[in-house]
Amino acid sequence: MTNSNRSDFLPIIISIAICLGFGASALIWNPFDSIQKSKEVQKLEDILNLLNEKYVDEVDTKSVFDETIVEMLHKLDPHSNYIPAEEMKALSESIDGNFGGIGVRFFKLRDTICVSNVIAGSPSELVGLMAGDQIVEIEKENAAGVGITNDDIMKKLKGERGTSVNIMVNRYGALLPFKIKRGSIPIKSVVASHMVDDKTGYIKIDQFSIPTSREFRLASFNLKSQGMTHMILDLRNNGGGVLQGAVEIVDAFLKGGLTIVSTEGENAPKQTFVSKSGGLLEDITLAVLINSRSASASEIVAGAIQDNDRGIIIGRRSFGKGLVQEDQKLRDGSSVRITIARYYTPSGRCIQRPYSGDYDAYYEDLNRTEESMFTMDSSGFVDSLSFKTLAGRTVYGGGGISPDKFVPYDTSGSSYYLSALEWSGVFSQFTFDWAKKKHLFENMTWPSFNAFEKTFDGTILLKELREYVELEFNIIPLNENEFQYSKKRIIRRLKAEIARQFWSDDGFYKVYNQTDPEMNAALQSFFE
Repeated sequence: MTNSNRSDFLPIIISIAICLGFGASALIWNPFDSIQKSKEVQKLEDILNLLNEKYVDEVDTKSVFDETIVEMLHKLDPHSNYIPAEEMKALSESIDGNFGGIGVRFFKLRDTICVSNVIAGSPSELVGLMAGDQIVEIEKENAAGVGITNDDIMKKLKGERGTSVNIMVNRYGALLPFKIKRGSIPIKSVVASHMVDDKTGYIKIDQFSIPTSREFRLASFNLKSQGMTHMILDLRNNGGGVLQGAVEIVDAFLKGGLTIVSTEGENAPKQTFVSKSGGLLEDITLAVLINSRSASASEIVAGAIQDNDRGIIIGRRSFGKGLVQEDQKLRDGSSVRITIARYYTPSGRCIQRPYSGDYDAYYEDLNRTEESMFTMDSSGFVDSLSFKTLAGRTVYGGGGISPDKFVPYDTSGSSYYLSALEWSGVFSQFTFDWAKKKHLFENMTWPSFNAFEKTFDGTILLKELREYVELEFNIIPLNENEFQYSKKRIIRRLKAEIARQFWSDDGFYKVYNQTDPEMNAALQSFFE
């Protein structure tokens, strides 16, 4: 089960989606078993005791202590972090690429849990749950109209594999009970994979988890069987993840004996990852899409492809995370994530952005973000940070991967009104309600995506959308001028969201990418 307020509606939290190149320690770390407490540790303990005994108000010493640890780590670098025990489970699920659940995507509409998609082969599909169903009870407790939060829903529906959960569903007025035995639900990282034309395949990777390279190989094999000779690999908004997945994906494109990435730190000996021969995609022409939210493992892929002159990098300068972390579990189940090494692209550059010790400024960095969206960010182009690719081209370190082909952020048709529609969730909720009203979840109008793509015109929904926004989202006032200015983008988004209702994220990107400037630049690059 995944919340269908999907990742493309939410900011990518780059500080969590990090490179775990050396893996998480399986041992519980206890530095005080064999040594006496240091003066610094004793001092901190004394201060906490004084706060408990003397402070004017009641003090939550656990919270104070946790925040102190976080601040201490952030003074060292922006990616070392402290992770409380209660957050470790969710992070482990993201890394492992699966969790125990029932296998639905949902969102809340009018304080009701609406099932927008049932994952194929999931426990929910096996018992007959359908898209369009509304979950009104969970374990005989009312779940509709009671202000239940997304976190509460997840806690109630997720659970150990093999355990069961009882729910009641409203299906067009009929109340239907279901007992669902939870199973292993994959968190897909390859969220889209399809042919753009007769020769060009498209793969979008949302994050890098342990199963990512396997998902990528299966998707690539399928596209090659359909005649793919060119590939567009979309790493935009991908905040990173597991190092090994990035290495294995790069390996599929390179001939044997080429450097993919190396890591080295004061207490971590140099380790170099080298490609093997016989990669599945050695003969495929490649374009990689990146932007300012592409980080960590995404930058490993882009840097290796660029430095080995294996493909063209298109888009905007990437985030600039060149540090490797290792998790150490503490006795209470929490974890300390410590930076142990820097990683270096094949040409020898470290692309970690400079860090002044101001954690908030590092992630906000608004001046750099605004600059790099519309013009090529050349702030790192200094001779002292220049390196040579395999073919002798000059590339630069000092903060992110600069694209070979810069594409400015597309503002055509943008408006405050459009932004309000996008960030409020109007499009996903409207298309769900529209599809349900038309009974399309039970009786599909289109026999295939191609039939939908050729015959559906989102223009017919504009009047209904305006009425829907006025009724359901009256905090968004209609701006007629901005509506007309953004009409084409609104129509595209409507069509893409309807495609998502029936063909998941793959359908969304098939529609949405048709007029995307970076996609068009990638397609053009294959003929230059």
